[in-house]
Amino acid sequence: MNSYIIIRSDTKSISPPMPKQEAIKKLKQYGKEGISSYIVSNCKNLEFDLLNKTNL
Repeated sequence: MNSYIIIRSDTKSISPPMPKQEAIKKLKQYGKEGISSYIVSNCKNLEFDLLNKTNL
């Protein structure tokens, strides 16, 4: 099962991996708040070290 991450443009932050439905819900919430954000599939080919923020 794929996980999804959200990248926020205002804080340039990356969320922890989450299920698709949760990611879509957060994306809509950010949109209502006027925050640009993007959803990205977190699959084998796209791995992030969220603590050290490498591979960005």
